Amino acid sequence: MTTLRLLLRWSWRDLRSHWAKVLAIALVIAIGTGGYAGLTSSAEWRRVSYDLNYGEFAMYDLRVDLATGSFVSDGDIAALVFTIPSAESITGVEERLIVPTQVDASTGDEIVLARGEITGSDFSDGGPSVNSHFAHTGRLLTADDAGELRVMLERSFARFYELPATGTIQVSGGRTVEFVGQATTPEYFAVAPEGEMFMTEATFGAMFTTLETAQELSGMPGAVNNLVLTLADGTDRDTIQAELETALTELPVGATVLTRDDNLSYTSLTTDVDQDQAMFNVLALLLFAGAVGAAFNLIHRLAEQQRREIGIGMALGIRPRVLAFRPLLVSAQIAILGVALGIGVGTLIGNGMASIFDDFIPLPVWITDFQYGVFARVAVIGLVVPFVASAIPVWRAVRVRPIEAIRPDLTGRGSMTGRRRTIGNSFSVIPLRNLRRTPRRTALTIAGIAAALIVLVGFLGIMDSVFQAVDTAEVEAVGSESDRISVGLDGFRPIASEVAAVEAADSVAVAEPRLLLAGSIVAEEDIDIFIELADLENGMWHPTLSTGDGGRLDGIILSEKAAADLGVSVGESVTIRHPQRVGATSFAFVDTPLPLTATHPHPVRSLAYMDLSRADQFNLAGITNGMNLLPAAGFSTEDVQVELFELEQVTSVQSVTAVTDAVRDAFNELLGIIQMMVFVVLLLALLIAFNTSSINLEARAREHATMFAFGVRVRTALRMAVTESLLIGVLATLVGVAGGFAMVWWMTQILLTETLPDFALPAIIGTGTLVAVVIMGVVVVTMAPLLTVRRMRKMDLPGTLRLVE
Repeated sequence: MTTLRLLLRWSWRDLRSHWAKVLAIALVIAIGTGGYAGLTSSAEWRRVSYDLNYGEFAMYDLRVDLATGSFVSDGDIAALVFTIPSAESITGVEERLIVPTQVDASTGDEIVLARGEITGSDFSDGGPSVNSHFAHTGRLLTADDAGELRVMLERSFARFYELPATGTIQVSGGRTVEFVGQATTPEYFAVAPEGEMFMTEATFGAMFTTLETAQELSGMPGAVNNLVLTLADGTDRDTIQAELETALTELPVGATVLTRDDNLSYTSLTTDVDQDQAMFNVLALLLFAGAVGAAFNLIHRLAEQQRREIGIGMALGIRPRVLAFRPLLVSAQIAILGVALGIGVGTLIGNGMASIFDDFIPLPVWITDFQYGVFARVAVIGLVVPFVASAIPVWRAVRVRPIEAIRPDLTGRGSMTGRRRTIGNSFSVIPLRNLRRTPRRTALTIAGIAAALIVLVGFLGIMDSVFQAVDTAEVEAVGSESDRISVGLDGFRPIASEVAAVEAADSVAVAEPRLLLAGSIVAEEDIDIFIELADLENGMWHPTLSTGDGGRLDGIILSEKAAADLGVSVGESVTIRHPQRVGATSFAFVDTPLPLTATHPHPVRSLAYMDLSRADQFNLAGITNGMNLLPAAGFSTEDVQVELFELEQVTSVQSVTAVTDAVRDAFNELLGIIQMMVFVVLLLALLIAFNTSSINLEARAREHATMFAFGVRVRTALRMAVTESLLIGVLATLVGVAGGFAMVWWMTQILLTETLPDFALPAIIGTGTLVAVVIMGVVVVTMAPLLTVRRMRKMDLPGTLRLVE
């Protein structure tokens, strides 16, 4: 008992004398274990939260969309749905009317004009039973609101513009409606309008209302153009989809049956959980491996410093196993402290990510409990590593004669080093010699810092790649006319009258008609596309062509990504399934083979272009549903929006850069995660570098004391330490950048192609990222020895040079 008490007191003395290094090593372990738990917990949070919310609010399983511009009477679609052979498997059906509009949510301080969409559903009997709503603020609509000019604003749009819980807005034609709350529904957990990028809440104001109110606002009483339904658990969705497609051929208009997997909002959240988790797992594993490897190296070296004291103890007759117990106690203290701090680090990182998820994806309910199971798995490693790191040098020390343990460590000073000739004076070659003497230690130090830098490059590189894609999209959208404005209409209208009406506005200089139609490319796996027909020869805008002939106007221009995914080249034929007008307001889907005349570099795969002269292929010659226009001199986009808002047929007026600006703003919200990771990597790199410098100082104390005794200045020794750290930092940075780029390439070209198949992301590392990595990997690591200058100046030379007291 006395011996144990003595050892405990001795270990506490060691802890106090090395408290800075012990705390720093414990923090390294904490960052590794806590960082891993915090990063990898997000997948479980998202999976549980998505399942809960999509189930609680009855996300549809199948959705029926009528062809663009088509409508039928209320009840017609539902009647056909219940004629299918498997109708008993349907648990919920909701017919809806979805119409485009403009939204004026301007306040006294800010003008807010955006395109929007009105979704009307049946609120009787507590409905809607499919795609129900959740009110974040205000209240939900009820059956009593049917036919009244009341709506619920989509939560993300309202929050972006900091709108009140209730109030009034205007829609197309200057009609005023009351919004009674800010709500969401499964289709809008992430805002992703058709044909665009997701996260565009700044430019898209959706509204939810009763079916009767939507019919009143659109001027189409008794009309619907959409149906959603849910299926019983275990139902074969593909079978129901095929049966519906057959039944809906009885409609006088074309109809498409889609699954929830065709909804970009749904897939952008759910299908990327596993892919995102694979990315987070790799990054977290790198962070954990780097931290644990660095901790192993540092603890190993800390234990080696006690080799001389172990030798002296053995010479005095103390049993080796008693001497071995002392450094293991210090390791136990480091391990316990590291794991305890890891819970705090994991909680901080987890809370930070949970807060960002809550802001980024406004689900009604988020489940973000700390994942103790995940933490426990890595905590075991965090507990074991310090013991293994200490046991190896201690085992070596107690197995040799006391005099060998007392003798100063001469590792790496063998004959080869002695025979090697190095150019330069003694002080300039010492840093390189020190690194060369201990290659294993040097490699572990570099690996620890490099692993942290790979994580940093991975996070920053993904953002660089996304912003590069957004920049490319913006350049393609702008073309040669940076002031170009895109206008959408509420349906298909004669070109002559609509262009004249828009050009009559004082703020408009010139307007050109265009057509925008939804379709798909028929292939083994169909690719949804949005075909824009415009004057590609003499118009104000045309897409940039990466391959092909821009003078050929008889075919279709696809994105590079679409052509690559289809495996087709310019000159080959592709089959397009598209709407074709069969009546004044009726459309049917037909398949038309078209030559691929060119490709464009826009990163959105679904964008396709044809010349407006080919409108007769759609039976839409002389018809438009949108325009490109330029503002008159002295007028801004905002002026055009305000003036055209009064035209009832105009449903959207926005700059061609509005969507890319919105996506860029939305991704800026992710900067919180980036800033958190930058801080973690900075702290980890600094801790590793500080511990390395501090342990180097103690391990080479006799060398430094000898130099100081012969008149070498402290600044010379400090310069050598800084140079050694510089070499480590440069090598770690090179490894970190190379590994980080490989990580970015894997994420953008392999992992995210499954998550976001409709977007082409380049693999790049921006200049800002390289600067940040150099600061973390070179500057911070190089400056770490400056923290030891005080100990150099206060070194006790006689005591340090004395071998045995």
